[in-house]
Amino acid sequence: MKVLQKWAVFMVGQVVISFGIALTIRAELGVAPWDVFHIGLANQFSLTVGRAAQITGFVIILLSFLLAKIKPTLGTIANMVLVGFILDGLLLVVSSPTDLIMRYLYLGLGVIILGFGVGVYISVHCGTGPRDSLMMALDRNLSCDISIIRGGIEVVALSVGYLLGGPVGVGTILTALGIGPVVSYSLRKINELKNKFQPKVDCYN
Repeated sequence: MKVLQKWAVFMVGQVVISFGIALTIRAELGVAPWDVFHIGLANQFSLTVGRAAQITGFVIILLSFLLAKIKPTLGTIANMVLVGFILDGLLLVVSSPTDLIMRYLYLGLGVIILGFGVGVYISVHCGTGPRDSLMMALDRNLSCDISIIRGGIEVVALSVGYLLGGPVGVGTILTALGIGPVVSYSLRKINELKNKFQPKVDCYN
């Protein structure tokens, strides 16, 4: 896969991720652990959810470098910036359904779409986002399934977000338990297809 094609897939992944997040937020049944934190932070400091996510990403990048020497890539920065802007835009056009069944549908689709989007952009090796960089770093150093690692990270984010007043509900449980397996499954399947049809090419060559 050529460099421009890989970056195009990376960009598609950002849009897919943002759409998945927007659906879970608009379901109003409780949001993903990180979004509990972002919304809590946004409410505390009168920020948009996207802007709160960008600030959080910057802090994580800084802490990851100071504590573990994890250097951000262009993809890391792009993920942090793009998802915040795209999410804020989508939240302006995606409205919350009034029907309870539709809200659960939004939630279920949001989890699947979000997890798939993460798998898509990680698979092209253009760099992971701040939170997923931490997930992948732990995956390389721990003998645990990636879904368990992501779940542990999100429990911490959820706890702090709850203290900040972020929305917690049944959707929070579903996303915390569901996103990791979807990421793990989609990443495995996408990599299988990529390795079958394309040689591995670094985004910077």
